[in-house]
Amino acid sequence: MNKLIIVVEDKEEEQKKALGAIKVALNAEDDEEIGCTIIPGNPQVGLKNAGALILFASDLEVADRRITFLNEFLNNEEVGKTAAHGVITDLMFPKSKGAKEEPNGLSVIVSCIHSGIPVVVCSDTDHHDVVYLKTVFPVLGSAHPKGEIPIILDNKDWTKAVASLLNLMAKPE
Repeated sequence: MNKLIIVVEDKEEEQKKALGAIKVALNAEDDEEIGCTIIPGNPQVGLKNAGALILFASDLEVADRRITFLNEFLNNEEVGKTAAHGVITDLMFPKSKGAKEEPNGLSVIVSCIHSGIPVVVCSDTDHHDVVYLKTVFPVLGSAHPKGEIPIILDNKDWTKAVASLLNLMAKPE
């Protein structure tokens, strides 16, 4: 495996769109999917020929576990150091299954900053009062080891989010 991508998104239809965009970007539209769902609503999908593993998280508790796994994977001397990796996160999703939507994406972003994990925000915030975030993201981006956190607000453009993440993943530290 040479790519590990975490997608934090609570809506199943958006998870499917994200996976479709990832497959297109990796030229893996016809790739064999090796999938399983250990945690309901949080599938794991391997793209065999593309050498990619995509982990979905539908709430903050699962996202935290996925990021912990990613950090442990990256610390594995044999395989982790060579894998391209990153996170695409929504902003508004529940802390746990069945909880209300809150701006938990900010917690995911902070975890990524602390761990040096490339992160992209992809959120449809047009129905939330989060105008203040447009001034917060440049500050958060300057704190990230990659020097930026691309943001896609107002509508979820998975193609743009995936392209931004792949660009960050290719960017040297």
